[in-house]
Amino acid sequence: MDWAKSFSMDAAAVRGSEIRELLKVLADPQILSFAGGIPDPALFPLEECTAIQSRLQQDEKAFRASFQYSQTEGYTPLRSWIADQAGGEASGIGTANTLVTNGAQQSLSLLAKALINPGDRLSVANPTYLGALQVFGSRRPDYLTVATDQNGLIPEAVEEAFKAGAKILYTIPDFQNPGGFTLSEERRHEILALAHEYSVIVIEDTAYSALYFDAPPPPSLFQLECQGDWGAEDRLVVQLGTFSKTLMPALRVGWTLAPVALIEKLVILKQADDLHTSTMNQIVGHELASTILAQHMSGLRHAYGQRRDAMMAALDQWMPDTVRYTRPGGGMFVWLELPEGLSGVELLKRALNEEKLAFVPGGAFHADGSGANTIRLCFSTCSAAQIDDGIRRLAGLIKAA
Repeated sequence: MDWAKSFSMDAAAVRGSEIRELLKVLADPQILSFAGGIPDPALFPLEECTAIQSRLQQDEKAFRASFQYSQTEGYTPLRSWIADQAGGEASGIGTANTLVTNGAQQSLSLLAKALINPGDRLSVANPTYLGALQVFGSRRPDYLTVATDQNGLIPEAVEEAFKAGAKILYTIPDFQNPGGFTLSEERRHEILALAHEYSVIVIEDTAYSALYFDAPPPPSLFQLECQGDWGAEDRLVVQLGTFSKTLMPALRVGWTLAPVALIEKLVILKQADDLHTSTMNQIVGHELASTILAQHMSGLRHAYGQRRDAMMAALDQWMPDTVRYTRPGGGMFVWLELPEGLSGVELLKRALNEEKLAFVPGGAFHADGSGANTIRLCFSTCSAAQIDDGIRRLAGLIKAA
């Protein structure tokens, strides 16, 4: 049986994730990895999680219900908490605008099914999140890439994409994966106005928004739209959130905030997908979020902020002047632009073979096939000493190349 000939067009269009393939190689404990964009498991609130589950067991009825089928929309107290964080009644946001998903990745998948037809024009930053490109690619859109700089999406480039017929703009405005940059408040207002001028749906991914080190990011596009003059029925911004980067990925608790008509369609699609997100995980996520999240985030910001500072210091000390890199105000990533003609893929091969060092080549983050001379570094799981050692060795490889 030639299975390749049996795949649907959607399945055939999906590309493998270079990051997921790379994680297989990283099983070698000798490899120093700046690759996987993952949180540090040493910082997971495991004791608090265990305490919540222990308390739940004391009420047998509630404990058994936590393992039962539940409503697709999600655990109501959690949906209320999400809606309140987004502005609540004052912003016209309630549980009807909220859907709990299996991580933000499922939110992307459901939105792709609901909104993207083959050939639809989809505008994305250059570079942008590889996982989003994987999801969107299954729907076979035509990409309109948008240029970026240290302040994020360039509004003039966004308008060019909108004029060219973009139906949707996907953006990570805060501490972007992979670029590390943050969209300035001025540009947020400009892009929101452009979206309404050209009637373009905006998918705003806020996975890293709470992980700021120097100062909170500007108000989200979702918040700015809620504060604007647009009525609830005219809103175009759809916001995605997740506990994966703030609490722990294995909860698989994410959410979508959107106009009611879109949420209703997403609920039907989720019913066909997986019925509902784990009730137990939603309960744990809600309890953690409503009790210890603020204190927990303070600890995460301190820990990751020190690692960001260590990576910046190492890059400043060891990297040749021919390498340019971002200075993120939060998140987990630093983006490097190598000298023209130096391939990130080839550099990775040498780094693994000669230095037992891993990172992610940047080409996979570009929908237009560019970015061969870029790489992404993640600092979230390494100590300051490991970061300095790894950057010193990486700089040596670049100088040699």
